[in-house]
Amino acid sequence: MQITKLSIIVPVKNVEQEISGVLRSIAAQAAGLDAEFIVVDMGSADKTVWEAVQLIKELKLRGFVIQNGDGTVAAALNTGIQKSGGDYLTFIFARRLYRDFIGGYLETALRTSADFVFGSISEEEAHAAERRLISKAIRQESGAQYLKGVLSHSIHIDISAIMLRRRFLLDRQIYFFDSCSHGYAEEFVFRCLLSAETLAQSPTVIKRDTVYELKRGKQKPVGKNIFQHADAMLRIFDFIKTTHREDEELIQLFEHQKLPLTVMNGVDIMLKEGAGYNTVRGYLHAAGYDKLLSAGRKTDKALKRRIAVWRTIPWMYKAK
Repeated sequence: MQITKLSIIVPVKNVEQEISGVLRSIAAQAAGLDAEFIVVDMGSADKTVWEAVQLIKELKLRGFVIQNGDGTVAAALNTGIQKSGGDYLTFIFARRLYRDFIGGYLETALRTSADFVFGSISEEEAHAAERRLISKAIRQESGAQYLKGVLSHSIHIDISAIMLRRRFLLDRQIYFFDSCSHGYAEEFVFRCLLSAETLAQSPTVIKRDTVYELKRGKQKPVGKNIFQHADAMLRIFDFIKTTHREDEELIQLFEHQKLPLTVMNGVDIMLKEGAGYNTVRGYLHAAGYDKLLSAGRKTDKALKRRIAVWRTIPWMYKAK
């Protein structure tokens, strides 16, 4: 079987010590595949670029390194998409690596010609996914149904372990929101799910590769910028109301579960970073995010409690 060309996009910054393990791990997964490696550097101050170039030569990989300047990860990923030449593409992140999924995903993509491929998180899911692939009698789920599963935590889809048809992204003009540093990945995945004509769950069980993952934590406080995530989800909510206006369940899940949950998670981060209750409440009111704390039938009990305590006795609220 002829293997479709695959683009593997790897955004990096200041990972001089870790880049070798990351690239070697990916190269081992892609061995024997018609794949290209696109390493996009985001203004590294160390020898990340030099190390990446040397490793591509040493491992005899087809690929190149792009210096994209000191921008966001979203901007780096957009550059990778624009420079890619594969029929399919996947994203690899040093902070969240998965092992042994690339070959299985590509096989699923070729079997189905899917726009969007994601994996299984258990053997049970994998068996169900395989049955869907081999049986025409089993109906494939729509992107909206998969998104409902993600929102209700019955399905796990991680941007670090997906595969996309490049032509689909270009035709639908789906890119990452360049200036967004928080929520850009979730926004991109949700937009893809809602726009894809054909989706396929691969029977490949995804497992974390903790050996080579970048272990360093965040370098500086996030502050109010964390609410870029809420802005990203509002853009998706507008998209849902435009393209899936008849899907009341999805609208309710987003309005009364996803949006308030995103805002409350932002509250937690600001409180953990040392912001005072009054400061956070004042910012939510001024920016209008407090209006998103709307509970309904689709709001789970834990979130309802968090919202109620935050609204009525904020000094008793404990960040999760």
